This record gives sequence, C-alpha cells and structure tokens, in this order.
Amino acid sequence: MKEFFITIFLLIVLVSPLHAQTPTPTASIRVPILTYHSVRPYYPGITKLVKEFTVPPDIFDDQLKYLRDNGFTAITPDDLTDSLTSGKALPPKPFMINLDDGWLNQFRYAFPILKKYHYPAVFYIYSNVIDKKVFLTWNQVRILANANMIIGGHTKSHPELPKITSDEARKEITGSKKTIESKIGKIVDYFAYPFGEYNGNIVNMAMEAGYKSARAVGECANQSKDKLFTLCGITVTGDFNRFVALVNK
Repeated sequence: MKEFFITIFLLIVLVSPLHAQTPTPTASIRVPILTYHSVRPYYPGITKLVKEFTVPPDIFDDQLKYLRDNGFTAITPDDLTDSLTSGKALPPKPFMINLDDGWLNQFRYAFPILKKYHYPAVFYIYSNVIDKKVFLTWNQVRILANANMIIGGHTKSHPELPKITSDEARKEITGSKKTIESKIGKIVDYFAYPFGEYNGNIVNMAMEAGYKSARAVGECANQSKDKLFTLCGITVTGDFNRFVALVNK
C-alpha cells in the first residue's frame, strides 16, 4: 500500500503545472526580414540607384502573392522576439515585412496591398520628415498604427550613426522614439539603423533607449538571440526572380 501512494504522489508531481517544461529560447531561426523602401511605379529618367530601392506596386503584389501561395506566414517583431527569447513557436515558413523611411508612396501603394493579403508590416520612420512633401503625414502614421501595422523608430534625421558624436547619436535614437510615441499614442518597441550602419556603442544606445530589438541589413535570413539588436534585413528590389531566390535560400 505504501508503494501505491508513493507512485500516485510521483505521478502528481510529474504532471503538475509547476513542474511542466517551459519553452526554451530559440538559438537561431530562419526568418527572412523583407526590407522595402519606395513602393511606386518606375518613372522616366529613374536612376539605377533609385530603381534598386524601388519596387513597383504590381511586383510588390506578385511578391506577396508568391509568399501566400507557397505556404509562407507573415509574423510580427513581437513574434520573432518572443521566439528568440522565450522559445515561442513560430508558424511554418515565417517571414516579416519592413518598410523603411516613411515615404508617402508606401501608404499610397503598399498599404492597400498589405491589407489585401492581411499581412502586418513594420513601418520604420524617421520623425523629422513626417508631414513633409513626399513623406507620410502624422495622420497617415496613426492610420497605419491602428490598422495592424507596427511603427518603428529610424532616428530623427537618418544620419550615419557611427559617424556622428555619441551625444548626437543618442538624441537621434531616443528623440525619434519619444516623438513617435507622443504622436501615435503607442509604445515604439523596434528600431532600424539608418543605412544598416552600427557599432557596439550604437547598439548599446538602442538597448538603453528601451527598444526590444534593432534591425540592420544584409543578405542573410537567419536570426538569433545573440543578434537581437543586429537582426538581418534583406533589401528587396523589383527583380522578382531574385526575390524568389532570396526567400527560398
């Protein structure tokens, strides 16, 4: 009889929620962070450099359709952060959409297509240009923030952060966050380095400012906990074949 009660006790302890296994952080996971700039039609006289950072709306639509039709699943920065830090499971073939700088054409052309596919995206804006010609208005930023889109910080004036003084860099990083938060009434948790440029000092500033993660740029799709503040974003162009190769690499 004694052995019976010991067995029952052990079973209760082993299945108790207090002793249930908790998720463990993910060391590394493949999540392409698809990074866009201008989404608008090509125009006569467009330079090679501008064209490289421009994706026409029809191709943007084709790219999102390809992702949908081939089993990819859009996630948010919260999803990625939770996976890397606490082991939260991600859906099959996860990816993320980023749009940098705050161009007006992103609202005019990209936003309707994002809504068409029900995909969330992160709009990384630099605050000094909002309400100025060819850029978003604060009202449009608020519309995005209230429509399942995430607004991220991208400094105040888009400088090359490692090339300015520490005081200037800190003001750029923290000032933008405070301005955006005051304008949209929501906490801004995510940051992108202008031009993808950073160093150890800049990374520390992003952490100290209260961001949960920060994104750079590159040709990689693997994200890891130890690089939570140097996440790798892939710059997307209007080359559809290149896009397919990148998301499947």
